[in-house]
Amino acid sequence: MQPSQNPKPFRHFAKHLFIAGKIFLERKQAKEDVENHLQRMRKSIIRMTLVYSDVDKLKEKINNLVDCERRYAKLFRAEDGETRELRMQLNYIEDELKKEREEKRLTIEENSQKMQQLTESLSNVKSKTNELLMERAKRHQRMKALESKISGKVDLHKYYHS
Repeated sequence: MQPSQNPKPFRHFAKHLFIAGKIFLERKQAKEDVENHLQRMRKSIIRMTLVYSDVDKLKEKINNLVDCERRYAKLFRAEDGETRELRMQLNYIEDELKKEREEKRLTIEENSQKMQQLTESLSNVKSKTNELLMERAKRHQRMKALESKISGKVDLHKYYHS
């Protein structure tokens, strides 16, 4: 059984690896272009067929090579102080965000538990209220029955005039 791995660092690594590979290939191709053009120019000099456009093309290819070298060198340069500071700030902010998310999650859980308790309490109060209302209705019926029995047995006219 393999432990679960976080794909984010792998994606970050793979992305930078592909970028570095692409830049490396472009740099290699630019070097080959310059070498090939220089070989053709050497042959042109020997045959006396060198033209100004060949020099312009060589200049363009050299500029392309310098640009590729510059991009390649950026991949391996050391971090400067400002970049390091920004990276530290970013890490600090990410940590703070994680803490805030955790606090929010805990607050939501606490609130949901309180809501559940209040809902249960309310349902208990409702059921108790219904029980008490039923008892009251039963008592009221018994009281009416007793009153009717009492009033039926006692002759009120005789009771008050005697």
